[in-house]
This record gives sequence, structure tokens and C-alpha cells, in this order.
Amino acid sequence: MRSPDILLADGRVLIGEVQPPMLFDPASGAFSRTGAMKYCFHDGATLLTNGQVLFAGGDADGFRSNVAELYDPSSGSFAATGKLTELLAWYNVMSLSDGTALVTGGELDNCTGNFCMFGGSTGTAEIYDIVNGTFAPAGSKVSRRELHTATLLRDGTVLIAGGVRYGGIGLFDGSLDSAEIYRPAKVAPAAALLSLSGDGKGPGAIQHASTFQVVSADNPAVAGEILVIYCAGLLDGAAIPPQVSIGGRMAQVLWFGNVPGYSGLNQINARVPDRALGGSAVPVRINYIGRPSNEVTIGVRQ
Repeated sequence: MRSPDILLADGRVLIGEVQPPMLFDPASGAFSRTGAMKYCFHDGATLLTNGQVLFAGGDADGFRSNVAELYDPSSGSFAATGKLTELLAWYNVMSLSDGTALVTGGELDNCTGNFCMFGGSTGTAEIYDIVNGTFAPAGSKVSRRELHTATLLRDGTVLIAGGVRYGGIGLFDGSLDSAEIYRPAKVAPAAALLSLSGDGKGPGAIQHASTFQVVSADNPAVAGEILVIYCAGLLDGAAIPPQVSIGGRMAQVLWFGNVPGYSGLNQINARVPDRALGGSAVPVRINYIGRPSNEVTIGVRQ
């Protein structure tokens, strides 16, 4: 296993498995080289809320690593950050709802002096602090596992499932059919679309950008039009855009952020996609940092 391809906030794709890493630009359909990694054997990567990509740990010639680094898309360069608390490979790393990153499981190296040997699978977890650039222990899982999946759920918890387990010195203990829930110490509320009724259901608090009139069944949106969508729950200063679905199709997000003068109120400017479902109650949803919002409706002219 090597670092996965990462979809960046600007829509490009970072391919970290090749060296030097490559960027794919879907607008031009072209690949290009980017900056060189400091360490070339990372096993995992995740997009952070500030738009940078965290790479950590890995396996090189049978030796585990605690090296971590950040890729900055704006400069196309890698820079070292704090180290993992363990020498680790075959783990899972993912961003959490509060902007931190979680590393779970993996396989350890046990070292005494200059001598290292396989330590087997671990049941530990670590949290990466995006502000301080440091890792810290974050409790233990029920099962020791590696090569498992980790999925952020809507309530901010993480579903950890499957994988395999090794004992010391590479002894294979078998595949796992178990699953468990990791509960972070801090959980940010899921992003929520606002509705005219105030309960998050029915017609949404969504305006025509050209007139600032409410989009409704009697005043519907049309394909290609820009809408102003009001919501709550976007992280301050985050570079990752929310994904907007209108009528079952992904909409182009043109801008997102805080509404000046209104604490906790966020705004998304998005374009109604072509061939979106039409009607008087077309569903609108957003997905933010891997978690879906509630659903509201708007009118869309067919």
C-alpha cells in the first residue's frame, strides 16, 4: 500500500504514489510534476481543512517510519512537520470534523538502540494537530489491526472496520471481520442547510444571486444560474469547499465563507448544474468534510 491519490481543494489531483509526485489537472487533462517528497515511502495521506495534504509514516525495506510532511498546493512543495509518536506503517489516516487528523492502527517497529524488529499490529490511535503541527496519542482501539478502513460518520464518530492482524516478527494472525466506533474528544457539528421554516426541512433559505429573491416553486431557478445558499457548520478559514448537490447533480461552487456581521452563518454561491432534476421541490444537499447535511428543496424550471 502506498499514498492514495488526493483530490485537492482547487480540483486538481495529487498523485503521491509516483516519485516525483505528479499533479493531474482535469481542466486541461494534463499531468505535471510537482515538488519532491522528503521521504518517499509514505503509506497514507489525507487532505487537511487548510488545503494542505498530510503524509505520514510508511514502510521502506521492512523498516517503519515516523516521518511526516505536508504538501502545499499553493507552492507545489513539501515541508517536514511533527513526527508520529510510533514507527508505523500500514495505518489509516483521515481528517476529522474539527480539522484535526486521525491515524489509526498500523504495524509497529520495536527498536532497542540500532536494532529494530517487527512489533506487530497496533490498536493505538494518534491525533495530528493542524495548528501546532504535532501528533499525540489518542487512546486505543478494541482490536489491533492494519490495512483497515476508516469512515467519518455524520455524527462525527469514525467507523473502523476489517483489516488484518499480525503478531510480532511478522506472524499472521488472520483477517478481521470486526468493526468498532472511534469517538473523538472533540466533534464539530455537521454542516446544516437553513430552511425557511427554521427546522431544516422543506423550502431552503436559498436566493437568486441576481435579485436576492427567495428561490421557490413560484420563482424557480434555472440551469446555469448562480444561487446564494445559506447554511451553518463550515469551519472558519477552511480551504476545502463544500460539495453541493442540486437535483441529483453536483453544482459548481464559486465561493463559500462566513456572512459578514452574522456569527455562525455561512454562505455558498453555487451554479445550478445543467440537466438537474426539475420541479417545484428539487432536493438540495451539501457534503462537507465527508459528512452529508440535511436536505432542503427549491423550485427549478424544467
